[in-house]
Amino acid sequence: MLNATVSGSFRRHMDAITLAIHELAALNVRVLSPADPRIVAYQGEFLFVASDPIRSVRLVQDRHLESIKVANFLWLVCPDGYVGQSASMEIGFAAAVGVPIFAAQLPTDLTLRQYVKLAPSLSAAVNMARISPNRRRPEGILIDPCASIEQAHVVLERIAVLLTGTNNFGDPAETVHRDVANLNAVLALPTCM
Repeated sequence: MLNATVSGSFRRHMDAITLAIHELAALNVRVLSPADPRIVAYQGEFLFVASDPIRSVRLVQDRHLESIKVANFLWLVCPDGYVGQSASMEIGFAAAVGVPIFAAQLPTDLTLRQYVKLAPSLSAAVNMARISPNRRRPEGILIDPCASIEQAHVVLERIAVLLTGTNNFGDPAETVHRDVANLNAVLALPTCM
């Protein structure tokens, strides 16, 4: 299954963003951010959506950037060519980490246009992303805390038993190294929020 992140001006294009998210889901593409685009709060010009569990501009933006980093592609919504400052930063971030950026309409800004590939539709963008060369998955902090914390506790308790010597069944090194690898895997799980 492909993963995508959607960027655009929430103030000007939220209806088109919501439509794109639903269309991506229908195309069997998992939208990492924003997963649920219903506006639930705001701080100044910044809009929080239902999939933003924390009302911190910085943490929400950091999570969105992490979503871009691990996505197969970024879908840019700019039906009139307008790209706001936040979406401009997201385009630059996607370009820097090698994530392909697709849009049905190119940005009016000449520089941003150089980084966005025109796709006649979302289904065409999905097909283009499927045939794009596989990128190495970057490490990131995009986790599902509810599931990951429980699993991490189990692994850490097992490591604690091995390191405190309360288990005398041979050399614990192999088990500890395997559990540390498992812990890294648990913390690298994509989020479900």
